[in-house]
Amino acid sequence: MLHMNLLWLSSAHLLISIFYSNMLNVANSYCTNCKERTSDRYMKCSKCKTVSYCSKRCQLDHWSVHEAMCKLHTPGETWGIRVLSNNWTTKIEDSSQYFKHELIKGSDHPIYTHGERCPVTKRIGIPLIIYSSGVRNPDATGLNEIVVKLRVEATDGFAPDTWLQMPGECLVIREDRKPLTREMLETVYGFMRHLMSYPILDEGWASWQGLLNPSVWQMYAKKYYEDQKAAGRQGFGCFFPLVD
Repeated sequence: MLHMNLLWLSSAHLLISIFYSNMLNVANSYCTNCKERTSDRYMKCSKCKTVSYCSKRCQLDHWSVHEAMCKLHTPGETWGIRVLSNNWTTKIEDSSQYFKHELIKGSDHPIYTHGERCPVTKRIGIPLIIYSSGVRNPDATGLNEIVVKLRVEATDGFAPDTWLQMPGECLVIREDRKPLTREMLETVYGFMRHLMSYPILDEGWASWQGLLNPSVWQMYAKKYYEDQKAAGRQGFGCFFPLVD
């Protein structure tokens, strides 16, 4: 196992060295990993041209997250997340195991015609569209507690009945077509679970509408990223709203 780990690390260092030394003269003003800002421009990855790093160290640290998405794609393609079926439980301890990167190709994918907007995530500044063939197929099987949380209405915190009837695997993309990472979707799902703990319908409590704003979300996401980083998880280097 140690030998395999050393081989992986050596290969990763080699790939990073090649990519970083061949950065194109096209750039971003923020480092994808540490979110450091420069008055100049950081060079983009020469392979996918979608991320930028301030140093080889940051590129190496971010490689385990970026590797799955480091592919050339056309403007008509969008990186989304496939959410696998999961148990109908009130609390999934490790939701990351249910998230898989998926490249959505072409503008004729049914997510663009039959996908549904997630009202709450749009209110907090993360406009998500979610698609499931299961909500249109009475024979579909597979519980998916994660997508039910994502699809709740902003009015009352309940998801439409069709999403409670075993939607199965689902696809999620950002409506603004920004690449969606597993880390970001995990954080959004955690935030939705957090919101669901609020006594929405109980008498005497302030309207939960006051919680559905970017500032509440950003404070939650900032702490979540910090906690995951402290736990040694890769991909949670720094949450920065302008970039994420």
